[in-house]
Amino acid sequence: MIKMQLILENAGWLCWLIPILGAIIAPVVNAKARPIVGWYATIIGLVSSALAFTLILETMNNGNIAIEKSFMWIPTISLQIGVLIDPLSVFMANIAAWIGTLILMYSNGYMSDKEDLGRYYFFMLLFIGSMIGLVLSSGFLQLYIFWELVGLCSFALIGFWYHKPLAARAGMKAFVVTRVADCFLLAGILLMYLNTGTFNFLAIKNMVEIGAITMPFLIVSMFMLIGAMGKSAQFPFHVWLPDAMEGPTPVSALIHAATMVNAGIFLISRVHLLFFNIDAWLLGVAYIGSFTAFIAATMALVNRDIKRILAYSTISQLGLLMAALGIGTHFGWFASQFHIMSHAIFKSLLFLCAGSVMHVVGTSDISRMGGLRKGLPITFAASLIGALALAGIPPFNGFWSKELILSSSLEAGSYVVFTLTILTSILTVAYSVRWISLIFFGKHRANSIAHIHESPWVMTIPLIILSGFTIFSGFFEKNFQFFMIGAEKIHMETSPVILQISLMIIVVGGLPTLLLYHQGADLRKKVTSKRLITILSNGYYIDKFYEIIFIRGLFNGCWSIFRKIDVKCIDGLNYALSEAATKSYNLLKKSQTGILQYNMAFIVAGMGVILIILLTR
Repeated sequence: MIKMQLILENAGWLCWLIPILGAIIAPVVNAKARPIVGWYATIIGLVSSALAFTLILETMNNGNIAIEKSFMWIPTISLQIGVLIDPLSVFMANIAAWIGTLILMYSNGYMSDKEDLGRYYFFMLLFIGSMIGLVLSSGFLQLYIFWELVGLCSFALIGFWYHKPLAARAGMKAFVVTRVADCFLLAGILLMYLNTGTFNFLAIKNMVEIGAITMPFLIVSMFMLIGAMGKSAQFPFHVWLPDAMEGPTPVSALIHAATMVNAGIFLISRVHLLFFNIDAWLLGVAYIGSFTAFIAATMALVNRDIKRILAYSTISQLGLLMAALGIGTHFGWFASQFHIMSHAIFKSLLFLCAGSVMHVVGTSDISRMGGLRKGLPITFAASLIGALALAGIPPFNGFWSKELILSSSLEAGSYVVFTLTILTSILTVAYSVRWISLIFFGKHRANSIAHIHESPWVMTIPLIILSGFTIFSGFFEKNFQFFMIGAEKIHMETSPVILQISLMIIVVGGLPTLLLYHQGADLRKKVTSKRLITILSNGYYIDKFYEIIFIRGLFNGCWSIFRKIDVKCIDGLNYALSEAATKSYNLLKKSQTGILQYNMAFIVAGMGVILIILLTR
C-alpha cells in the first residue's frame, strides 16, 4: 500500500521515465525474444498511460491548481528540474500516452514481418516518453531538452528505412527544417532567462503578472512562435511533414496525432498567458495559422498518396489550432485545446486505417484503389467515421470542436480568421469525401480484389477503440471545459448562425465532390484545370523555390566562393612560398663554397657549450 502511494505521488515523473528507460531495454528484448518485443513496448506504454491518467485525478482533487514538483539540478545557476502538473500538461500527457499505446499495439501487426524491431521500438518508446516529458516540464530549458529529443526521434523514425534514398532524405529534411526553427526557440529561451534570471514557467508567469520584468517581449514571443512553427509544420516550415510519410505508417500516426506536431501547439498554448497582450504576436499566430490551414487544404485536394493527403490535412488542422490561439481570448484558447483532442483521436484513426489499407493492397496511390469497402469492412467503417469527423459532420467530435473555433473567431471579431476557417472547412469536406470515395467506392482500379482481406485483430482493435472515441468524445465538451478552465469562468455557446454556416460548409464542400467522384473521370476532366492541379500537386513550388535558393543557389554559390579562395588565395600563397623557398635555396647554393657549413657548425657547437656551462652552475 505504501509502495503504491509512493508510485502515485511520483506519477508525474514515472509516466515519462518508464517509457524512456523501457526504450533502452527494447533492443535487448528484441535480441533475446523477438516475437514479444512489440508486446513489451505495448505494456510499457500501457503502464505509462495508467500513470498519466492518475494525474487527471490528482489535478481534479487539487482544484485544477498548478502544482510543481522539482529538485535542484545545477545549484550554481539555481537551475531546477521538475514536473508541472496542471490541466494543460496533464491533458497533453494523456493524449501522448494513450494514443501512443494504441499505436504501439497496432505496430504488433503492421511491423511483425519487418526488420530492426529493436531500433523501431527503442525510438517509439523514446518518442512517447520524450513528448510526455516535454509537456510536463516545469521550465523552458527542460522543455527544450525534450524538444530536441522529440526531433531526434522523428528524424530516426521518418528515415527508419534508411536504405531507401527517399526515406533517408525525408528524415534529413525534417531534421534540418525543424533545426532552423529550433535555433530561434533557443534564442527566445535564452533571452527570457537573461531578462528574468529563471527558466521556471510559474516564476516567469508571476513576474509578468506583477509587471516585475521589462524585456523585449515582442522579440522573445516571435522567436518562440518561429520555434513552434517548425515543430507544428506551419508555413513556411510545413515542407518537411508531407515527406515524413516515407516512415512506417504507425510512425506517421504517432507524429501527427500524439507527439511531434503537437509540441508546437503546446508551446504556444503554454506561453499564451505570457504574451496574450502583445497584439503583433497574436496577429502573427492567427494569420500564419489561418493562411497555413487554407493553403494546406488546397494541396490535400489534389494529392493521390493516401498518407500525404492526411499529412496536408494535419498541416491544415494545425493551422486552425494556431488561428484559434491567435484570437487572443479564453474562448479561442479553449477551442484550440478541444480541437487538439478531437484531431488527435480522428487523425490517429485515419492514419491507422491508411496503414491497414496499404497493408493489404501494397500501394499508397489512391488512384489505384477503389471498391475496398466489402473486402475491408472494419477498416471501411473506421475510415468513414474518421473522415466524417475530419469533415466536421455531426455528431462526430470534429464537428463540435470546429464549431467552437468558428464561434470564438466570430465572437472576437477576427473576420480574417473566420473567413479562412470557413474556406478551409469547405475544402476539408471536399478532400475527405474524395479520400473515402477513391479508396472504398467504385471499382478497383489496379489488381483483382479477390485476395483482399481484413487486417489482423491486433490492428483492428485500435481502430474500433479510436472509432468509439471519435463518435462520443464530442459530447463531453462541458466536462472538458470544467477540467481545463473551470465551469464558471467562461460561458461558451454555439450560436444558430454558426450552425447554419456549418450546414452550408457541409453542403458546399460535400455535394459537388460527391457528384465529381461518383459520375466518373470524364466529368472531373471537364471541370478541373490541369494547370491548377499541377501547381497544387507541386505544393505551389515552395519546395522547388527552397531547392533553387538554399540548395542550388546557396550551396553552389558557397562552393564557387570557397573554391576561388582555396585556389587563388590558399593554393596561390602555398605556391608563392614554395617558389620563394626554391629561389632562396638556389641563390645560397651558388654563393657558398663550403666555409658556411663549417662556420655554422662552429657557432652551434659554441652555443651548446655555453648552454651546458649555464645549466651546471
